[in-house]
Amino acid sequence: MTLAPAGFGGGHALHTPVRPISRRLLFEAVLTLVLATLVLATVFTLQERSFAYSANPLVSYGINAGKEPIQESVYPFEETIRYNGIRATLSGDATYIINARVQSTHAYNDEISVIMPYDFLLSWGDMADEDNSSRFTWEQSDRRGEVSGTLGGAGGVDVTSDYVVSHVSNSHLIPANESIRQALSQVEPGDMVRIKGRLVNVKAYIGEGRVLTVSTSKSRTDQGDGACEVIFVEELRVNGESF
Repeated sequence: MTLAPAGFGGGHALHTPVRPISRRLLFEAVLTLVLATLVLATVFTLQERSFAYSANPLVSYGINAGKEPIQESVYPFEETIRYNGIRATLSGDATYIINARVQSTHAYNDEISVIMPYDFLLSWGDMADEDNSSRFTWEQSDRRGEVSGTLGGAGGVDVTSDYVVSHVSNSHLIPANESIRQALSQVEPGDMVRIKGRLVNVKAYIGEGRVLTVSTSKSRTDQGDGACEVIFVEELRVNGESF
C-alpha cells in the first residue's frame, strides 16, 4: 500500500486505496506453488524408488546378484599370457558376465597358481540372499567348492537341490592384469562382485616340458570334477570399486 502525503486546505490525509493483486499475478503465484509441489512429489517418489531398489537384498553397490550369469558364444579365440616365467595358452569360444555374492575365497599355492591364483565360491539368485546363504556351510579345498545345508522343512532353506547346483559356482579366476590380481586378493566373503571376461581352457607350460591343462565348464547345472568355470577376468567390480 502507498500512503500519499497530507494535502493542503483541510488538513485531511489522503490515502490511495489498496490495489488488489491482479488475476495474472495471482495465477502465477498459484502456478508456482503447484509446480513446486509437483517437484517435491517427484523427488520423494524417486527417493522412495531408490530406497526400495537399494532395500533389495540381492542388490548392492549397483550389482544385482539376482540376475542369471550371461554367457555368449563368440568366434573361437586363443591368447598366450606369461607371468613369473610361466607361459599359458588360453582358448575358448564364450564370454561370461556374472553378478554374485562371494561366499568363500581361497588363494592357492599349487603348480598352476601363478596363472590361476584364486578360486571364488559364488552364489546368485535366492542363494545370494543373506538369510538363505547364512544357513549353509561353504567350503573350499583342492580346487573344489562344497555347499552343505538343510533344504525344506521347518529349519531348512526353501529351495531344491537342483536350484542350489544351478546357482552356485566354484570359479577359477585368471587375472588379466596386475590391478585385477591385487583386487582379487582383497575380496572377502560377503562382498558383491561383477566379473566380466571369458570362459577359457588353460594349457600351462610348467618347465621341463611339463604341461598342465584345465578345462572350463560352460554349464550352470553340472557337478563334480570339471564343473568349475575358468574365467579370464578382464573387468572386475568389487562392491563400489571397479578395476
